[in-house]
Amino acid sequence: MLWLFLPFVVILSGVVAYAADTIARKAGRKHLRWFGMRPKTTALVVAVLSGMGISAASLAAFLILNSSAVNTIAQADQLRPQLEALRGDIRAAQADRDRAQQEAARLREQQAAAQSALKAAQTDLTAARAAQARVQAQARALETRVTELTAAQRTLEARAAQTRAKLQAAETSLTASQARAQNLDAQVVDLGARIALSEQETRSAQDRARDAQAAAETAQARAQAQQALAQQAQTRARDAQTRAQQAQTQAQQARAQIDTLARDRAQADRALRDAQQALSAARQAMQDAQAQQRAAQQARDALRAERDRLSSERAALITARDQAARDRTRILADLSALQLQQQQLRDSNDALRATLGRLQDEYSSSRAELSATRNTDLAYPRNDLVYAAVVPGVRNLDQFLLDAARSAATRGARGTPAARLTPAARGALETKLRGLNVSAFVQCRAAQNAAVGFPVDLSCDARANAVLYRAGQVIRRSTVTLGDLRRMQDQIGELVQDVTLDLTTRGVPSEYVQGLDVGELVPLITRLNDRPGTAAVVGIAARTDVRPGSRVDLYPVLP
Repeated sequence: MLWLFLPFVVILSGVVAYAADTIARKAGRKHLRWFGMRPKTTALVVAVLSGMGISAASLAAFLILNSSAVNTIAQADQLRPQLEALRGDIRAAQADRDRAQQEAARLREQQAAAQSALKAAQTDLTAARAAQARVQAQARALETRVTELTAAQRTLEARAAQTRAKLQAAETSLTASQARAQNLDAQVVDLGARIALSEQETRSAQDRARDAQAAAETAQARAQAQQALAQQAQTRARDAQTRAQQAQTQAQQARAQIDTLARDRAQADRALRDAQQALSAARQAMQDAQAQQRAAQQARDALRAERDRLSSERAALITARDQAARDRTRILADLSALQLQQQQLRDSNDALRATLGRLQDEYSSSRAELSATRNTDLAYPRNDLVYAAVVPGVRNLDQFLLDAARSAATRGARGTPAARLTPAARGALETKLRGLNVSAFVQCRAAQNAAVGFPVDLSCDARANAVLYRAGQVIRRSTVTLGDLRRMQDQIGELVQDVTLDLTTRGVPSEYVQGLDVGELVPLITRLNDRPGTAAVVGIAARTDVRPGSRVDLYPVLP
């Protein structure tokens, strides 16, 4: 049509120019004066008005003769917002795809970083385990050494106990020896006192002996004078000598006792020196034992410190191992989450790609349809009923689709087949038919505008072909206000529309519903107008049983 319209416009321009010029020349020859204007200006106005009238008449004639072009232009104006919306959806889908790709790239980088961190954590964990093994080996060696040192400490403590026992025995012996020495010193002092007394008595006896001897000499000198006194003096001298001898004997015994005491004292001194030496040796041994004990204590303290340090290091390594295990668990969880997110993003990306492909297909189809609708008529507008029938089961679906394709071919649809049902939509329809498991009424409508010469895409729905309303059963009632005929007609029309909407909602195609014709509407309004009062209840019923696959003939019901 477009290639016919363009030459028509060119020819029309020439005709308008020629006709306007002719009319202007004729008006100029007549010297017309409109509204006080000059003839030339009047001729110019006549030429312009003539050209406009001729163009308007020509265009009106063209539009009347080519009503399909007007419809095509109107439909193109209606499809333009849809095309713009599709372009916006495509741009949004492309933006979502770009964001999804960027997010996938970022997640891949995060996954790579997480894998690197996991490898580093595994390396650290391996090193920590090796260090833990070394520390455990060192701990076992130190425990063995601590056990040996503990045994050595126990041995040294036993030896120290024995040394302390010997020292106590030596101290006891030294105390006894000191006591004996003190006793011997007391005895020596006593003997010395006795010896001093004996020596004093001996000196006294010697003095007396000398006195007696002097007296004897005097007596001898006087012996002659007094023999009796001489004999007595001699007797006393003998007695004195006897006492002197006894004193000498006692002095010798005392000297012997002193020598014995001196020997005992020397032995006691030797025993004391031996005891002191033993005590010194015991003290030295005790000091050595204490030094060894202090060294053992220091070694044990050092070992304990080393053991504590190793225990601390072991605890730190265990903590590090646990932290590494927790980090590993967290990293694995993060990795799983990232993998899940990556899978979700992949699924989303696939869905976006599928949506983008579908949108591109719809855009291409819409563009092809628009191009087709500009040049040809529509076989099926969108949501127009293509075919509907009762399908006993899933096995009869292929025959139903063939019948739908033949019905679409009668309206000008072309293709192999002329009516198409996508695999996803067919799967959903088969699932619904299996779920119903009874004879179902299937109606298929055009999913989008289908031009003549192109296949039509179907959108099908199935409902159980059960009885919805019995014949004569009131489907819907409404109160109609009486008095105004126009208002009554509008209210009855709204009631019929509500009944139609109710039936179509329950699966009856709107094309199968026949409303009230003039022969039923006029008598109804007349009867209502004759009724007294201000309102009346009007019901709408069907003449036969209403099923999704049956034609519905409505009629009014008045109580």
